[in-house]
Amino acid sequence: MLKQTISVRTALALCLTVLAAGVFSSGGHFRAKGPEGAPGSNSIVATFGNRSLTLGEVEKTLALPLYALDTQRHQMLQQATQRLIDERLLEEEAASKGVPLSRLLEDASESETIAKIANLPAPVKRLAGSQTTALDAQEQARIRQALIVSLRRKADVRMTLPKLEMPVLEVEADGDRRLGPDRAPITIVEFSDFQCPYCQQSVVILKELRQLYGDRIRLIYRDYPGPNHPYAPQAAVAARCAGEQGKFWEYHDLLFDRQSSGKGWDFVSLSKELGLQQSVFEGCLSSGRFREQMTKDLQDGLKLGVTSTPTFFLNGRPLVGAQPLANFQALINTLLAQQPLS
Repeated sequence: MLKQTISVRTALALCLTVLAAGVFSSGGHFRAKGPEGAPGSNSIVATFGNRSLTLGEVEKTLALPLYALDTQRHQMLQQATQRLIDERLLEEEAASKGVPLSRLLEDASESETIAKIANLPAPVKRLAGSQTTALDAQEQARIRQALIVSLRRKADVRMTLPKLEMPVLEVEADGDRRLGPDRAPITIVEFSDFQCPYCQQSVVILKELRQLYGDRIRLIYRDYPGPNHPYAPQAAVAARCAGEQGKFWEYHDLLFDRQSSGKGWDFVSLSKELGLQQSVFEGCLSSGRFREQMTKDLQDGLKLGVTSTPTFFLNGRPLVGAQPLANFQALINTLLAQQPLS
């Protein structure tokens, strides 16, 4: 799902490098609670001279990659919980009927209810034409899943795993590449790459969000060209040059619209389509004067723990990857509900 994903080990190494350079200012909070007996966020993990570092300070600089690891752990716990529930329900059902699990599945294969849940036209045994025909592996899996669905409905299964807490990071929201009012209650900062196909997918989602929420959101674009996208850095510079003439977002849309796998763009031709002053645009493009600002975006992204594009921060809360509209809406609605009444 994610493009340009750097390995977790690499991400941690990058963030630790930033930490060693003295970057201890990332804001927000992360994981107020840990396993029982684990050190608290105020625990001192290092001393140097008359100074010290707490676990909380270190965690803040690694908030995003640690959150990614916690998300993986949470997903694994959910899957394991689901699997254990299914196994226990099948074992209890077999025990209550006094039959082994294999017999339980054989009996279920003759059930009209199970056939309906499995979206079969009739029970498997009848489809096979013989009550003695053994179920093949595919039929067993289908019947087993349908039986689990039936047992779950009867058992009223409810999962109560603790909700994963999102980190809240301080993300710089300066710059002129923005849409929406400065006083909007929701700020979406996007780290993006013009050569990234998943970033291209997100363009439509962001436009839909602006239609849905209007002046309640503002969008801020920041560059994060990936090392495997050789044309992305120059595209980022070209878009900034178009921005000098008030056409950043129009050029932004053209770059994504004309994105082609493994190919670059004719930046001058795109500028002509927008009616830009050619001498000004081409002079800006050849000067490369925006490369420093582009590099700053990239460095800021690394400090935040960004490892792939697109990565979004909604009032500091991360959404990583080409997320569906519903995921943005769920987080935006939650944040809006937390806003104080005016």
